[in-house]
Amino acid sequence: MKQKKSILSYRPFLFLLATMLCLSACTKDKLDNKPIQTDVGYASASSIRMFNLSTSTDVTVNNIPLTARQTNGQNQGSTDIGLSIFPSGKWISGEDGGPFILPNSLLDKNGMAHFIIGSLDTIIVNDVEHPKDYYFMSNGHLRVVDRNNIQPVAAQNFKIRIVNLGSKLMGNILDLNGSVTLTYADGTVVDQRVSNIALGASSDYVELPYGAYQFKLFIAGGAGIDVTKQLADFPTTAYYDPCNPSFHPQQGINTRVRTFKPGGVYTILVSENFHSLFTDCPMGILPAGLYANSYRVLTEYNPGVNNTFARMHAVNAVPGKSISFTVDGKALGAQHPYIGQVAGSKAVPAEYEIYVQGKHHVVARDENGSLLAEDDLMLYPYDNYTIWLYNNKEGKPVLVFQPNDMTGTLYASAYHPNGAVIPDDGTNGAARLVQYPYALQSRFINLCSDMPYATFTSDHQLLLPAIGPNLQDSIRYFSAYVNMAPGALPSRNASVIYSIPNYSPASSGVPFGNTEKSYLPKLLRAFRSKPAPDAEVPGSLEASIAPLDVYGAFVANNSLYTFPQFKSPETGIYTVALVGRLSNGGNGNQAKLIVIKHNK
Repeated sequence: MKQKKSILSYRPFLFLLATMLCLSACTKDKLDNKPIQTDVGYASASSIRMFNLSTSTDVTVNNIPLTARQTNGQNQGSTDIGLSIFPSGKWISGEDGGPFILPNSLLDKNGMAHFIIGSLDTIIVNDVEHPKDYYFMSNGHLRVVDRNNIQPVAAQNFKIRIVNLGSKLMGNILDLNGSVTLTYADGTVVDQRVSNIALGASSDYVELPYGAYQFKLFIAGGAGIDVTKQLADFPTTAYYDPCNPSFHPQQGINTRVRTFKPGGVYTILVSENFHSLFTDCPMGILPAGLYANSYRVLTEYNPGVNNTFARMHAVNAVPGKSISFTVDGKALGAQHPYIGQVAGSKAVPAEYEIYVQGKHHVVARDENGSLLAEDDLMLYPYDNYTIWLYNNKEGKPVLVFQPNDMTGTLYASAYHPNGAVIPDDGTNGAARLVQYPYALQSRFINLCSDMPYATFTSDHQLLLPAIGPNLQDSIRYFSAYVNMAPGALPSRNASVIYSIPNYSPASSGVPFGNTEKSYLPKLLRAFRSKPAPDAEVPGSLEASIAPLDVYGAFVANNSLYTFPQFKSPETGIYTVALVGRLSNGGNGNQAKLIVIKHNK
């Protein structure tokens, strides 16, 4: 039987432990030379969210500088928590208004924040039950709007509203003052709840299916819109020519395509902004710019990464047939007539429908219910597919699953940091992705089996190459439009891009100004070409296929242009398709070029 040890046997150990504790307790840390560690995280956020609709500025909260101030020529620096909010040392506005949420750690014991923003000096109370957004305006004032954190009812939808904080500027020569109405790219009003929103007012929220949209904002005109008073989306500028100051219709202003996430909440916010002037007018000294109302698209609630939803729609390119498509046994749209029977070259495809990620079974049947084609498609979140049905060279209907990039992004084969060409070694492609926010982006697809290879041209020449503003690389790769076999889809850089923003200040990061408009084709033609080894590019013109008028087909709605000089191809996501037959092309089945637009 083992004998239990007495506590006295542990006396040496206990003495040593007591000595260590005494030394620890009696020794003081020298704190004078150690920096105070500030919690810079957002683990505890207040209900105060700030937006900067002015210029770069300084911020102090409860006597704590959050930006690096200059005092008597000396940089006073920032604090740890300030640098966590403003890494650049300044509160920069930008396209999204530079939003930040004030951490609770910066509130005083009464839950208040004493803000000094530029010359503005004000106190804001943290109202947890009624969160608010505060907008620092270009006139130095602060505007307050209630925040809505309630997500859409349907998980695949997003919510959007208008907040009209525009200024009724005295003597504003552009006359962009008053109530505003939200439309799609073709001028169709989105919803009466986002129409005729007066100065100083906020609309109700509208819930829409997630996806890529090209919203436009107009001054309201009676029950509709005034097409001569379109607002620019910041940072692009309104139209004003000092050489002709009495003529300034605001139309033909290109807007960008934006993806609105499922579950997201957004605000289109109108405010007074400074618009730089770009002119070669020889009128002596001109102002640097002018103030006018324009808008930003702000994210009120970001739902994070979409892990669930994708979109598909279908197009029938089989001459003489009316087709029904089903996905997993459920109809994808209504009956689809042959897309080539549309008058002219501008076709309107069926609306997109939303599906969850995973494998889906797609079936195409004719008007009599006979099975024509079927296949499986694996969908991933954010996928955007156009399902084409066409006849291959054997006359058999075939499904083509065309993925559409909705972001204006290309992958460059090489990039040039500091002038040094770095080839693509396959290890990291992030540096080679370049996005063009104001892009006319188009795919080309050959669905005419009578053309073994088709090359699409700008009239009688290839699509002129151009050097991207951020990468010294072409943004119109041959792979996107040269030697296209029927039903073939390029594996990389499948679209051509023309970067056509409105004039914008260099500091905005929006590339190129209007220079790409000079590269835009006026006519698109289809040539019969050949690949290597006996390459013929562009080859011989297929004269029976009428050229496509770019200045007509790439305009959503001609009635939005009352002045012809402002009408030009619009930004957006498109596909140019060669459909129909070269032989047996009677009864409206003759081969032709058509354009469909993938965004609203």
